[in-house]
Amino acid sequence: MQPLERFVSNMDRDVYAILNLPEEVVAVIFAYVSRSSLSFRENLAKLIAGDELAISPWLQASAPAAHEAAATAAAFHEKWVVGYGHASVAEHACVHLGVERVSRLASAALELASPYLSFTEYSQRYQQPQRGAYYLPRLAPSAEAVYAQAMDDLYDAYEEIKEIVVQHLAASEGLDLADPKVRKRLERRAFEDARYALPLGMETNVGVTGNARALRDAIVLLRSSPHAEEVELGEALLREAGAVTPTLLRHSDPSPAVGARPQGGSPARYVTTPVRLLSAPPAGAALRRIASAALPGEDLSRHTDPELLKILQSITPYGPYDAPPPAYQIVRYEVAFDISEAAWHQLLRHRRRVDFTWSEPGFEGGIVVPPLVAAADAGAVLRGAEETAKGAAERLGLSHPAARYLVLNAHRRSVQASLDLAEICHLVRQRGKADAQWEIRQAILLLRGLVQGVHPFAWLPEPEGGE
Repeated sequence: MQPLERFVSNMDRDVYAILNLPEEVVAVIFAYVSRSSLSFRENLAKLIAGDELAISPWLQASAPAAHEAAATAAAFHEKWVVGYGHASVAEHACVHLGVERVSRLASAALELASPYLSFTEYSQRYQQPQRGAYYLPRLAPSAEAVYAQAMDDLYDAYEEIKEIVVQHLAASEGLDLADPKVRKRLERRAFEDARYALPLGMETNVGVTGNARALRDAIVLLRSSPHAEEVELGEALLREAGAVTPTLLRHSDPSPAVGARPQGGSPARYVTTPVRLLSAPPAGAALRRIASAALPGEDLSRHTDPELLKILQSITPYGPYDAPPPAYQIVRYEVAFDISEAAWHQLLRHRRRVDFTWSEPGFEGGIVVPPLVAAADAGAVLRGAEETAKGAAERLGLSHPAARYLVLNAHRRSVQASLDLAEICHLVRQRGKADAQWEIRQAILLLRGLVQGVHPFAWLPEPEGGE
């Protein structure tokens, strides 16, 4: 047996479990995915070869002892989880999965399948996707030719925009593109916005960590999807995760009851602002809710609203690594986002504390043109990509499942979110950073301003790098 085979459930398929490693080692392997063009298996093989994480002792671990422990655990789960229905026990069994060569469309479905899974995804912001690396649905030969030509044309647009942006940056900053290091650095900056021309059919890699209960829920939802790729992904997850926790993933059959998709109102449309605050508690009620939790035992009826505001303002704001005050979980907001698919993929990673409803991807809402693309005078190329994608989708039929894969990262998606003040603090910290993706940062800072407008007494973190 080769060393790598001890740590992955298979050596030749795109979905596989990562086995027999300490949790911290697995976390390091997953951390590589965002900034590395290598697969999980390749990164793991590299770490084993160099023994960078002291994996060598695990190569001699006793396989019979591990097998015996697994058999004992399976008998326990068979009785308590399957027999008696104590499903919460399954939350203690953790599985790490590498999912490769799935479309960005399917990766979004996976990331929305359960709020209790954790993900790290290949980043088009830092890595250049390869030509031809796209999902190909089952199509008739004539339709396949239309689809493949569109994918190739869209990649041409991506490369053209990237080069225009690189030339613009070099000219505006007085840099010499003959220097390979300069070109490489500017290309990495250009990836950020050139990717708006890429379609959702482009392949991606995702690292998944989750407990068996959350995985089972996600697998049932994916296997219940009307879309073939998502069903296939659910089947692959069941097969590979089942190699790790076979008992806990029983009863993962498709269910019509969970196959329906939540819809966030009408499809995306041309908008003047990407963020709207749909509802918020009245200011006085929100103030007293926060005060009642922040000041336990205090007789709030003795204080006027201005007095309570003064008391709350005297409390030291929490630090940069502290969790927001529990009181902030009481105050909830309804928010509408009309943002690009690129920004939506940034936002959906926060599902654990946000209830989303969303529209299906489509062409109706038009596109977001990144400011740098516009400044480089490459907007016409991006709009040409928009026409290419929509034209190919119309030839396939806009209602055809394959048309969804032609939607660009630039196309707008309509999303509604229900979230509390604590999560808004988290979003400002995570997505308000100076190095955050520009569009999601813009949206979150707009949300911050809207919340401060209706609840000025709520303390929110200052955005890193300013407004």
